[in-house]
Amino acid sequence: MAPAMPLLPQQPATVSVRLADAASTADVGRLVGGVASRVSKARRILFVTGAGISCNAGIPDFRSENGLYNLVKKEYPNAVVKGKDLFDSILFSDPVSTAVFCTFMVRLRSCILGARSTSVHKFIKLLHDKKKLLRCYTQNIDGLESREDLQIGVEGKQSTVVQLHGNIHRLKCTLCCGEFDWSEEDCDLLEDGYIPECQNCTEKAEERTSLGKRCPRVGLLRPNIVLYGEEHPDGENIGRCIDADMKSRPDLLIIAGTSLKVIGIKRLVRNAAKVVHERGGIVVYINRTLPAASSWKGLIDYHIDSDCDEWVEDLRRRQPGLFLKQTEIPITPSKTGKVIENLKGVKSKVEINSIALSGALDMCQVVAPSSAIECSSKLKRKYKADADPLHDITNMLEPSSMTTPEKKLKFKKAVKSVFGLPPKKANAKPKIATLEKLAILKDRAESADTSLLTISVYGR
Repeated sequence: MAPAMPLLPQQPATVSVRLADAASTADVGRLVGGVASRVSKARRILFVTGAGISCNAGIPDFRSENGLYNLVKKEYPNAVVKGKDLFDSILFSDPVSTAVFCTFMVRLRSCILGARSTSVHKFIKLLHDKKKLLRCYTQNIDGLESREDLQIGVEGKQSTVVQLHGNIHRLKCTLCCGEFDWSEEDCDLLEDGYIPECQNCTEKAEERTSLGKRCPRVGLLRPNIVLYGEEHPDGENIGRCIDADMKSRPDLLIIAGTSLKVIGIKRLVRNAAKVVHERGGIVVYINRTLPAASSWKGLIDYHIDSDCDEWVEDLRRRQPGLFLKQTEIPITPSKTGKVIENLKGVKSKVEINSIALSGALDMCQVVAPSSAIECSSKLKRKYKADADPLHDITNMLEPSSMTTPEKKLKFKKAVKSVFGLPPKKANAKPKIATLEKLAILKDRAESADTSLLTISVYGR
């Protein structure tokens, strides 16, 4: 299916605007509104996030005067460690910098445990629930996405959020690679600047020693995060996730709260942007600063200078329907009746019969029961229709339902009755709507005001 004509075109150079200017400057307001419309209409969205989306979560920043790094540094006045070095594997070459790292990680995890998910995290959850989200790739190690019941991992389609830099809520042995939850003893040792020993390795060592064998090495436990200069242990699985998402043909890429300076994230964004542009989609970048124009020319279309949560709230005001649950979407009787009149006037090869119109209203009732009841009853009385095969079709679209020849035959009959298709001619294949089109029908029928219009499109 060819992509719809974009409300905003792809840009040869990045267009940058301040969200704060949208209210006072008409051109900025139109552009921000156009971006909001594209976000609302997108069907396959990739999300890339960085530390900026967690700034409003209650986690202190690292670099300000009262930031977390300076608070830790006061306990190690003689340590020569820069803030960025706390996430570099080189820090393990010195016992003092290692101690700073341990204390810093305990304090950071403590802050994260008391943090709350933000508007961006809730928005990612919303896109997932509406089946618009392909996947979210995050550089954050806080795992706040799990507060919104999003699945974190690298197991193909089963994972919604992929953590590119690991997870601070788990400890990992440097020798046996076993993963463990934090214990109180582990926290106390790390707080004091010491790395705890792996319990599994210790037990094996004691067992060998008791048998008179040579004592093996014992691994150390450190937060299960990936530092600069280290290879990601799940790199292959992450690569498979990325390949699968690229093949799914995303039509929108949203980048939020990251400076795009890490090599890995730059590579991911470049590849994703090219695929999105091939689909006629756009790349939107939400951040306080814009990366170098020479590096991202032709890749990032629109940069909105804004706090990430503020942009989400602005999007909510501009596209309220996107944020409503299906049972909350208002479809008034008058609006529904107008659409029905349009349906009745559609010139098609086969007339849309009363059952199709009744099915359309039944689909409408699924979306907004209270507002569709009146129109539905009037329509059924007028056309004397009492069946709803369209609803049957959407139910039969589930893969588990298409398991027997009898069910497949029932599916074909339902399609014929809804779309008014003529009887099968001798030695001719039945001209019925394809599963792909019906899947699109079901997907569109779940949105706010297109459920009935979609019937007219596929009834032609």
